Amino acid sequence: MAITRNQKETHVSEIKDLISKSKVIVIWDYLGLNASELAEIRSSIKNANASNKVYKNRVASIAFKDAGKEEIIDHLKGPSSFLFIDDETSDALRELNKFIKDNDKISFKAGYIDGKFYDKESITEIAALPSKDDLLSMLISALQGTIRNLAYAVSQIAQSKPADGAGEEVKEEAAKKEQIEEETSETNKEETSENTSKNNKSTEGEETPEEVV
Repeated sequence: MAITRNQKETHVSEIKDLISKSKVIVIWDYLGLNASELAEIRSSIKNANASNKVYKNRVASIAFKDAGKEEIIDHLKGPSSFLFIDDETSDALRELNKFIKDNDKISFKAGYIDGKFYDKESITEIAALPSKDDLLSMLISALQGTIRNLAYAVSQIAQSKPADGAGEEVKEEAAKKEQIEEETSETNKEETSENTSKNNKSTEGEETPEEVV
C-alpha cells in the first residue's frame, strides 16, 4: 500500500530517531510468517525491553543513508523487519534468534552493534552467544568446581599428615636406638681395653720359677 509524502517523512524521522538511540539494530527477513507468528515474536521482543518495526525498504534506505549507515542499504531487499535495542541488558536478540532457529522461513539480514556493521553470518554468531547472566552463571559454576577440588585436595593433604608424622617418629626412634647402641659399644670397648691393660701390668710384676735362686 502506497504511503503519502507526510507519512514517508514521518517514518524516516522515526527510523533516524530509533537509530540514534539504539545500541543494537538488526534487520531480519520475516517472509513466510503469518500474522499470529509475527505477533508472537513482537510480543517476545517487547517483553525483552526492545522494539520491532516493519518499514518499507525505500523509506528505511533514506533513513539509514541520512544516519551515515549506508552499509546496510544493500541488505534491504524483500520483507524487512527492524529490531531496535537501546538497553544493554536486553535479551531481545537472543529471543529473536530462538524463533529463527526454530523456523527456517525467517533469517537475519544484517545489523549494527555499538555502531559497527555486521553481516548476516556475524549477526547469527553474535545472537547465539550466551547472555551476561548465563556467562556469570557459568563462571560461578566453574569457580565452585575449582573450590570443591581445592577443598578435596586440602583434605587429602590433611589426612596424610598423621601418617607422615608417625613415619618421622619411627625414624627418630630408630636414630636414638642406633645412637644408644653406638654409645654402648664404645663403652664396652673402653672397658675391655682397660681390663686388658690391668692384666698385662699384673703379669709383669710376678716372678717366674727360673728366676728364683
